[in-house]
Amino acid sequence: MYRRSNHLFGLALALSSASPALAGDLASAQTAPRDTIDVFFLGNSYVYYNNLADQLSAMSEGLSGPVVRTEHHLHGGFSLRRHLDDGHLPRALGVGAETGNGWDIIVIQEHSQLGVPYADPEAGSLGDPGPFLQGAAQVTRMVEDLGARPVFYMTWAKEAFPSQTTTLARVYDEAGRQNRAVVAPVGLAWARVREERPDIVLFHPDGSHPSPAGTYLAACVFYAQLTGQPPIGAPTELRGLDMRTPGVVVSDEPVPLVRLREEAASYLQRTAWEVVRSRGS
Repeated sequence: MYRRSNHLFGLALALSSASPALAGDLASAQTAPRDTIDVFFLGNSYVYYNNLADQLSAMSEGLSGPVVRTEHHLHGGFSLRRHLDDGHLPRALGVGAETGNGWDIIVIQEHSQLGVPYADPEAGSLGDPGPFLQGAAQVTRMVEDLGARPVFYMTWAKEAFPSQTTTLARVYDEAGRQNRAVVAPVGLAWARVREERPDIVLFHPDGSHPSPAGTYLAACVFYAQLTGQPPIGAPTELRGLDMRTPGVVVSDEPVPLVRLREEAASYLQRTAWEVVRSRGS
């Protein structure tokens, strides 16, 4: 559940055109360019379905900007509160390690319904945001103690309940405000694609998890948010390691994680960039 990506190519880190919040938080990177961005994902199945971390790394390798190197700590169905209560986060993040892991960014993802089990018959309901906001503050303190910056992963509404988008966006933005952190607006990009291009299937058949195209859209949003550069021209096929429930790597042999038509991929790239830019202005 915890590993370093094999995508380790060196390119210059360019953050001068990043969104104001992220560029400001990482101002030192502008004066001392780096060839990679080291990103750690803390979350659940919304990361390991179609391996978002590897898709992001592979996408960055196919573009001219910085390469994003990734690791992750994932448990299916976990909320931040459950991650914290299990007591494994300090070890997973490297808290107290003599040399540290050198993360630039730690991506923080809450349970998709703010803690309400998807099997609940009232699947359209979302949980009390209080435990998420409390957990976000605790994790943020850990992140900052490591010298990294937190980025919140705004998730999307369930397929059957698109109205969840407004609440999820509000709660994630509140977490960002309280913790002076960037929010990657994946959920808002999903909502726009669902409205404009219903022919692009973003959901797994369960109506909750992402399809390969949905994960590709999330990777585009993260690339735009973390680098400040557009994902325009990214490869339409991305390869990486297959992951399965509860968040384990199946094999060390890379496989195709997504294959898209060029037109569809271009549309997702542009949409991700426009959504990120609209929030950074």
